[in-house]
Amino acid sequence: QQQGARMSGKKKERRSEEDDDESKKVKFAADVKEEDIEESLGNLRFEDPFSDEEEEEDSDEMEVQGAWEDDEDEDEEDEDDAPKAPVQVYIPGKGTDKNAELDVNNTAYEMLHRMTVEWPMLSFDFLPDTLGSNRTRFPMTVFAIGGTEADTVDANALVMMRMSQLHRTKHDDQDEGTDSDDSDGGGEDDLDDDPELAHISVKHKGSVNRVRVMPQDGSIVASWSGEGKVHIWDLAVPLKALQSSPSPAPHSDVQPAHTVGKHKDEGFALDWSPVAAGVLASGDCANMIWRTMRTEGGAWVTDDAGFKGHTGSVEDIQWSPSEAAVFSSCSVDQTIRIWDARKKTGSALSVKAAECDVNVIAWNRRVPYLLASGDDQGNLRVWDLRSLKSGEAVGDLQWHTEAVTSVEWCPEQPSVLAASSSDNQVTVWDMSVERDAEAEAQMAAEGIAIPDLPPQLIFIHQGQQDVKEVHWHQQCPGVIGTTAATGFNIFKTINT
Repeated sequence: QQQGARMSGKKKERRSEEDDDESKKVKFAADVKEEDIEESLGNLRFEDPFSDEEEEEDSDEMEVQGAWEDDEDEDEEDEDDAPKAPVQVYIPGKGTDKNAELDVNNTAYEMLHRMTVEWPMLSFDFLPDTLGSNRTRFPMTVFAIGGTEADTVDANALVMMRMSQLHRTKHDDQDEGTDSDDSDGGGEDDLDDDPELAHISVKHKGSVNRVRVMPQDGSIVASWSGEGKVHIWDLAVPLKALQSSPSPAPHSDVQPAHTVGKHKDEGFALDWSPVAAGVLASGDCANMIWRTMRTEGGAWVTDDAGFKGHTGSVEDIQWSPSEAAVFSSCSVDQTIRIWDARKKTGSALSVKAAECDVNVIAWNRRVPYLLASGDDQGNLRVWDLRSLKSGEAVGDLQWHTEAVTSVEWCPEQPSVLAASSSDNQVTVWDMSVERDAEAEAQMAAEGIAIPDLPPQLIFIHQGQQDVKEVHWHQQCPGVIGTTAATGFNIFKTINT
């Protein structure tokens, strides 16, 4: 099973090895015809898990994820008198046979859809829309933008996507004719229609290391290029076409509105301020952070001097959710730093957050003194900024066995966060959960095995290889998107 390294500021030596041009192309679902695959860049498709039984014969790719169950051999169904083996929940690293055939349990998800891509997307972000907030009804429609890592510099693009007809899939395991309980909002929400996808691609010079959408204006997007440039894009025209046209033109010739030329090396750290509109911070592999702001006249200006303090590559940046002049950063130098943007002489606070590279950080938008971090050894930690100088994390979530590649707090539930890792797992955690000794005693008395899991770990999503990023949708509560070398997933679990 491929365990691709996270695309981090260690740059060339951290990039996945390339065997040849074809090896980087992600395989399409089994029902895609060869002539379809030869279409243009950005040829995206939702997978149809019921299209062809031949898909199940491909043992080299697991297209399933979530709450797993050992799959029984269908040939044994004829043996009516034979005792059936008990269903076992698959827990990664907990003794399950590595060669066991696993299948997704759709009842663990309200919704689960998977999309294949021609080129892997290292980064993506959800695009805000005008369809309303707190949307919970199915089918859903969401908008997103991702950036590719193609085999040549000129083949890369930003890809804007409209994913619609995202139906509830919770009851997909039920046989035809089986009555489902409509009390959970089933019925018409469970229509067996295929999801629909429209997309518009914009040419991008170099691989897209990271892409972020301005929270105050969804048409303004920033991208980090593998060529060492940060681009700011005004995508209002193609975004309007994507939102209004049933079949928009697949390509747009939009050019960057501004390019940050201060960086001496490529990078990955990139974030817009949620408080001050039009303020962007970007960090690079040369240990520097630069701030770019939009003037009253609409022009973009980058500061003459950068923020210097890190002694290693700057891996991630997060602006404060409550203070316009405060942002945080993490680095290969093993530290997390808090900066006052009005001062360039050094960070205001610093803590050694790991014994290895600190890859990602996330600032809690609902509880502004909480910051989460993920490092190269798989440690997921939560920090209280009020006691940051102590050097002690207030939460240490141990589960992942390889580098944490992304972390983000849930926008609706301040105690919940999601993380992705190079161990090919996406985990959801609830910091408010504590171990229930009474419930465990009852389970033991009934002969029910107590799972060896951290009590705060409430969901494990799998089935993707080399997961890069995880994001919560800001307008559809509980909806999560993930991008990986093997494609894009969008899902909502039964407990988020």
